[in-house]
Formats: sequence, C-alpha cells, structure tokens
Amino acid sequence: MGLIPDWKPVLYSPDKVTVPYFVQDTPAARQDIAAQYTTISRLDQGIGLILNELQQAGFEDNTLVIYSSDNGIPFPTGRTNLFDPGMAEPFLVSSPFARKCWGQLSDAMVSLVDIVPTVLDWFDIEYPSYKVLGNNVQLTGKSVLPVLQQEPTSGWDTVFASHNLHEVTMYYPMRVIRNKTFKLIHNLNYKMPFPIDQDFFVSPTYQDLLNRTEEGKPTGWFRTLDQYYFRDQWELYDLNTDPKELTNLFGKPAFQDVFEELYGKLRVWQNVTNDPWICSPGSVLENRGGYPRTGVCLSMHNGV
Repeated sequence: MGLIPDWKPVLYSPDKVTVPYFVQDTPAARQDIAAQYTTISRLDQGIGLILNELQQAGFEDNTLVIYSSDNGIPFPTGRTNLFDPGMAEPFLVSSPFARKCWGQLSDAMVSLVDIVPTVLDWFDIEYPSYKVLGNNVQLTGKSVLPVLQQEPTSGWDTVFASHNLHEVTMYYPMRVIRNKTFKLIHNLNYKMPFPIDQDFFVSPTYQDLLNRTEEGKPTGWFRTLDQYYFRDQWELYDLNTDPKELTNLFGKPAFQDVFEELYGKLRVWQNVTNDPWICSPGSVLENRGGYPRTGVCLSMHNGV
C-alpha cells in the first residue's frame, strides 16, 4: 500500500508461499498469505530499526529485548481461537548476559503472563503485595531469565489460556489448559455458534470459505463451517497423535483420568485468578461477602 520512510516493501508470489494445514489451499488464501508475508517482512525491518537505534545509543549490551504478539495468526482456526494456531505466538527473549543461548530454541512452554515476572526479575524488583476486593493478588507467570541460562527439566510443561470476546458482538468465552501432550478446552457458550470478528469476516480467505460453501464447491479446508461454528462444551485432544485437533477424546473412558487431571488443574487456576466465569455455563458465581470474599456456584437449572 505504498512506501514509508525506512521501509521497502517485499512482495511474495502466492504460488510459492507455504500454506499451513489450517488454511485452505486456494488462490484466494494464497494471495492472503502472500500479503501476510509482506506484513511480516515490514515488521522484521521495523524491529531491525529499533535494534539499530539501541546499538547507536550505546545500550545494546545492557538491554533485555522481548518480542511477542497479542494474538494468534489472523486466519481460520487462528485469531480468536484457542486451538494451537490461535495459541501459538512468537516469544523471543534476548539477553546480553546469555549470549550462548542466542538463536537457540527452548522447549519450555511460556505464556504472555511470564512477561511481567521476567521484567521485574531483570530489574531485581519484587512484586508488591496487595489485595483487590479482599483477595490477595499474585502473579501466575514466572521469569524466563533462568531458562536463558539452562534448559529446564521441569516446571515449564503447562500453560493456561482464556478468551472472552474480540468484539462486543462476538462473545465466546473459553478456558484452556495445555501441556506437552494434551489440551483441554472448555467452551462456555457452546450452545451458540462461534462468532466471527468483522475484519476477519471480510478477509479474502474467509470470504473464499463462505463462497465455496454456499456454491457447494470443495473448500480445500480441513474443517467444514458447520464444524467450525458449532463446538462441544468440552474438547480434549492428544496433540502427539492428533496435532490438528480433529478428534475430541472427551467422554472416552480411556481418557477419563486425563480429563480429571487437567480439569482439576484448570479449576485451581481459575480460582487463583478469581475467574468470574468459573461457574459457567450451568451456574452463577455468587459472592457471599466478607473479606476475603468467598463465592459459591448457584445452579441456573438450565440443563448444562
């Protein structure tokens, strides 16, 4: 879309892009992916400009650099979803005091909630002790600085995720726990169709899915729109054998113990974070008052 100072657009051929499994392999989608490549190249050059300024200012050797993103890739199954394409975000950390790890990939499972503890650790600042509505506030993340020194053998194998809405018209709360083998998704609004945010709805890739479905043509997608819109309340996936998250194992006797373990950890996390949706969708969280506040789940008698 034109030129700006310090940026020269890099254009990519739609025929040569890599189409990930969660995007249909069609001309419209390939064109969309090629445009995404150009966007990423602009981002890459922008980061280079920032790092160059850091170097010229003389702070290259005493500055911690963290790069991440606010959501997953803006394609079907990506942004606003808590399938793996929606949860997978870049998380790059560069410390001048851990040069031996530069360019290395860690197997530690990290989350955006680890950023604050990492920055506080970098400045050697303790998190303050305080309460909100009588409840102690505590960090649920951890500093990743030790990971830069040595690959951990334990303690970095589980992450949590949540989604409530992207726009006011696309309310669809979800809670997730994921480890290196399994993922458990709780779709709280599962009786309603999964909503689509407006800017993604008009994207060439999604319009291509809609048009092909309406015309009865093969979509080239690994799901149908019906499968995408209507989801089970609980989804349990074995990510080693089913990385595309297509076979829901919830309710299968062989995986009942797995569900119970993940569900228990998810409930603990929801309690620690004072999640107001912890009783949904079958009950309402009612505070009993007092300090610290205590809550109980009161049934809505809605059959769920």
